[in-house]
Amino acid sequence: MLRNYIAPEERREADKQLPRLLLEGLLLGGSGLGVLALIFEIAADAFSVAAYQTLLAIHGAGGYHEIAILAFIVLSILLFFGIVPAYKAGAYLRPNAGGSGPLVEAIGPARLRWLSWVGSSLFFIDAILTIIISSISASDATMLLFPELAQYRIVLAEFYAFFIMAVLVALGPKRAVPIFLIGGGLFTIFTIFALGAVGAAAAGNPGWSFLTEGIVRRLEASGVVEHVIRAQQDLQALGPVVFFQLFFRSMSSAMLGFSGYEVIPASGKHAARPKWKVINTALTLAAVFLIGTGVVQLFAARQWNIPSTEGYSTLLIEYEIIAAEMLGRGMQQQDIVVTGEDLTSARRLYDARLAALASEELLGEDEVEPLDLHGLTEEQYIATLASELAFSRAIGNAINGTAGESFLFVAGVLLAIILLMAQGGGYVGGAAVAANSARLGRLPGYFTDDRIGIAVIWGISAVLIPVIREVVVVESYYAFGFVSAFVITSTTVFFVRKDALRDRGIEPGSPEARSLRFAGLRGMIASYFMLIVLVTQKTEALIAIVFFGALITLYQFYIANGGLKRLPEALSKVRREVGVRVIAYDAGLQRAHDQARQRGIADSLSTLIAEGRTGKFNTDPDRIVRLVSYLHNVDPELFRLNGDLHVHDHIEEPSEELEATYNTAKSAGEDLLREIEYYSHFGIFTFIHNYYLNWVAPEHGRSKETVLQAMLHILFPLTPHEQMWEEYCAFQPRILPEAIWQFSRERYRWAKDQWPNLSDRITTIWTLQDFGLVPAELDVKMVIAVAEGRQFKMVKIHTGGPDDDGPTEQPHTQADDDKIDK
Repeated sequence: MLRNYIAPEERREADKQLPRLLLEGLLLGGSGLGVLALIFEIAADAFSVAAYQTLLAIHGAGGYHEIAILAFIVLSILLFFGIVPAYKAGAYLRPNAGGSGPLVEAIGPARLRWLSWVGSSLFFIDAILTIIISSISASDATMLLFPELAQYRIVLAEFYAFFIMAVLVALGPKRAVPIFLIGGGLFTIFTIFALGAVGAAAAGNPGWSFLTEGIVRRLEASGVVEHVIRAQQDLQALGPVVFFQLFFRSMSSAMLGFSGYEVIPASGKHAARPKWKVINTALTLAAVFLIGTGVVQLFAARQWNIPSTEGYSTLLIEYEIIAAEMLGRGMQQQDIVVTGEDLTSARRLYDARLAALASEELLGEDEVEPLDLHGLTEEQYIATLASELAFSRAIGNAINGTAGESFLFVAGVLLAIILLMAQGGGYVGGAAVAANSARLGRLPGYFTDDRIGIAVIWGISAVLIPVIREVVVVESYYAFGFVSAFVITSTTVFFVRKDALRDRGIEPGSPEARSLRFAGLRGMIASYFMLIVLVTQKTEALIAIVFFGALITLYQFYIANGGLKRLPEALSKVRREVGVRVIAYDAGLQRAHDQARQRGIADSLSTLIAEGRTGKFNTDPDRIVRLVSYLHNVDPELFRLNGDLHVHDHIEEPSEELEATYNTAKSAGEDLLREIEYYSHFGIFTFIHNYYLNWVAPEHGRSKETVLQAMLHILFPLTPHEQMWEEYCAFQPRILPEAIWQFSRERYRWAKDQWPNLSDRITTIWTLQDFGLVPAELDVKMVIAVAEGRQFKMVKIHTGGPDDDGPTEQPHTQADDDKIDK
């Protein structure tokens, strides 16, 4: 069951391309996103959790580092041996799916289709929460550089959310890739080396823990840290019940260390080929990074006794210790000396805080809280403030003007940047899911433009940021989004349809099929366990998640069916009138099927043009596109010309029903050719109809029918004459819409241009007849050479009276050539 389900030849070919696929990206001029570009464009939030995963794990464990480490190890095992294999299997089966909800529609059985509705709703909520938690965390990271901005942290978070939204809307998700690639790459390289130094220093110098308390108190005093969670008693004193309560609580919080991971497959449609190899490699590297950063941070936090500090990253505290001790001048306990100046400054701070409280009371502000002395007397509180001032001076002396100062600056900038880019994952991933739902007809059509989805996500997030304010508040709600994605993806892979397996060359029931389903089973075990832990430990958030998830799902149902009742299947595929440019649909499903039909027709015609099958019409492709677009109500933007057909593969339709509609339309290529040919003939027939009278002369045997048949002979030399005569007899001149006539007119002009070139001999004889210069008993036979002399047609012209037969087509022989020569 651990057998590789990928064909050996396909696997070897993909492995050969891996070095190129690692670095390929839009910045490097590649045809798609490579592994690193894929990670940094969409899943930067998967790496940004390095900023807060440790403090959340310790926060959930009640400050006990050992419990947090144990919970994170269990989660890491579940991720690497459960979730990763399931996601890799899903990416191999359908790399273009774009998330858990679309994956159900693409490869899941009919009985699981309801999961796609729920999955899309929860993913959209997850995207909004990504913006909130990332912008607040980016604002908190900025406090390292500018602690004086602590009172403006929410305003700064709002600015960050708006800034990334504006960049993505202005440039578009694809063009913004280089920004994510550069910033994400710098952060990753820096983090690998910096965390390596942190781990080595923590293992060799546990005594540096004396710095922790001073750093935390200083951050509390400046207002950067709002809550500090420390262990209340010795671990051995905890009973089994309390231990497991803290263990599962820590696990539910530490799950946020894997947030953003579920977004990686959502960008598969932009990945370089083979897409499954790029996505699978990105999934593995991202998992290694997430697990590695979490383990090192938690180990260092235990060694240096770093508590959970809401509002300030555990990672930054570890960096500050490194900056002082390893990259700075070093610092000892005896360097922290309280001076008289420190006591005086502490007294002034105490008096200033009392004065501020008094002024608030005079202004009549409600609920003015007294000065929190943390259970200390006034003198003890002043002494504590003086000690904090002494510590700040000592650590400043150790860092200022050294490499440690530059290290902290770079760390703060890169951490703020990656947290900013993490919003890109939420924006782009959420917009992609919204676009997919719109393509399924479950959201309004304008959501197919990623910019609209990005703007809507920002609008909702901007309202909620001032309400939520803290990372520990939003994390209870945040985990439901990506854990539900884990559940849906794993379940879908396990219950994959047989035809979806066959599409990838895997025979149902074979060892490869069992291996692939076993990957889904492992993912189900891991994800279901995570979900149970989450539901039992974050119950307070469950009601809100269910309510908003149900609300978005109900909205999708309403848009898809045009109401709260299911739309009859017969009405979901209504064909519109020819030439109607603005189509009003009664329901989203109608729009979805009609747009799938449009894409099928557009791809069919694009293929015909690329294969050269429309070359015989001697007309530029744009006129053909305009003709078909008008006749079939197809958006002209869907046609892929000028070589684009082979550059961009068709992305499968997001459901079986839409794929069937697409395939039906795409298979109508021969019908399209016949339709184009009809309007091509219409243009030529119009020319014949307008000009044949110039040569009609019954007295010389040139009746209307004689001239018409001669013109058809000459202008259609490769088509059987009987067929053309029948078509012309059915022809009725009429005014065509401009979009059609722009094509037919080109064929009209072609016939007008070709007639003098092809008819010079026959019209010469007709002219001689008109002047009486040809004997009445003389018969004339003409040979018309076409296709560069590879084919011939003979036209016989009688010059007798009006009762003679008109031109006839006869086989061409060498004797005819000799007779003509004579």
